[in-house]
Amino acid sequence: MEGVDGFAVSTLPDAISIRNAGIELPILLYPGVLPASGKTIEKLDLTVTVSSRDELASWRRAMRRTRIFIKADVGFFRSGATPGEISNLLADANACLDVDVQGIYAHLSEFPSTTPSNSTEQFARFMDILVKAEAAGTRPPIAMISSTDGVLRNPEMDLDAVDPGALFFGIAGTEEPTRQLILKSALKAISTSLVSVKRVDNSLGSMPDVPGFRPGMTIGVLGMGWGDGLPRQVPAQAAVLINGRRAPLLPPVHLEHTRVDLTDIPDARFGDRVILLGQQADQEITLQELADQWSTDVVGLYGQLRDHVPRIYV
Repeated sequence: MEGVDGFAVSTLPDAISIRNAGIELPILLYPGVLPASGKTIEKLDLTVTVSSRDELASWRRAMRRTRIFIKADVGFFRSGATPGEISNLLADANACLDVDVQGIYAHLSEFPSTTPSNSTEQFARFMDILVKAEAAGTRPPIAMISSTDGVLRNPEMDLDAVDPGALFFGIAGTEEPTRQLILKSALKAISTSLVSVKRVDNSLGSMPDVPGFRPGMTIGVLGMGWGDGLPRQVPAQAAVLINGRRAPLLPPVHLEHTRVDLTDIPDARFGDRVILLGQQADQEITLQELADQWSTDVVGLYGQLRDHVPRIYV
């Protein structure tokens, strides 16, 4: 936590986890939590996001004193007050004695068509909001717009605070950073075990008409499935490491289990460790390879793993 002044999360359980860890730093809640949770938010000493006058009124009814960050939409077309609305929202919030306006923030657009010039235009809109708020005496103490990409490429967007996300997972997210940082992936390995190993015999009848299945093969079962975050569809190249060798996965993936072809690994046994991400002997499955297998990107891997999957922190 060195150098961290606060946290921003989207869910109440995440905020509760931070508080349960004994961390007393400020926590900003992104849009996603409703005023019905007002009592819990007060108890945990959290700050909420407000994007409209209606939201402001709802939060005031739910809590005795409301700490807020106002969110601006400068081109993301998601939550946040538009540049045309935000001056009135700032004025209303600052006029409320029971409201503590701690900051203002925005997220830059992540649409596929986004270009550097598009980001520059959005930043200019945000700066215009700040200039007008300063003139009106309603500028909050903290202004924040820079995400991971901004931190790495646009130092001018630092303002009063930065809000990187993927950066804390060791992911740069940009190919041409102007700031050079030494990044280490937060996700080092994903592993499970073989919970079943058997050779298929004729007593099972006809083989399923599914790619990869054949008579006389040896099938293993992994103790992970789509309920743990694996994709429901297995691409043809998907494999895991068992005893230092690659073993192809077999479709389909189930809620708690996934099949694997062990025919070429005759020494595989019940309880053997299975590597989905990481190194075993001289073989390795990288983050990018796993992301390709799961039909996502590296950031998506972190989001897909379910909370109940045990973590080991090193």
